[in-house]
Amino acid sequence: MLMQRPIKKGSVISIKITTGEEIIARFEEEGEEGLVVSKASVVAPNPQGGLGLVPWMMSSAPEKITINKSTVVTYAPTVEQIADKFTEATSSIQVVK
Repeated sequence: MLMQRPIKKGSVISIKITTGEEIIARFEEEGEEGLVVSKASVVAPNPQGGLGLVPWMMSSAPEKITINKSTVVTYAPTVEQIADKFTEATSSIQVVK
């Protein structure tokens, strides 16, 4: 049986919610009522035919948001390639491989 490590604060996670949306965000904490995350984004097509990240809440720019647990289907660490792009898009950090 594989043991899963707890997700660390600051890790990039993917969250699937009951509406079918998949949110990519930086994990802050898991509270009684929900997941507290920052930089919540979704993958969207760009004009060049590729994919890009856009803010999940376009009309608001909160530092952190809480996603109600009753709307979360699952969450897990984001695959490394996408997590690196998220980090580059949401900060001044450029990931070097």
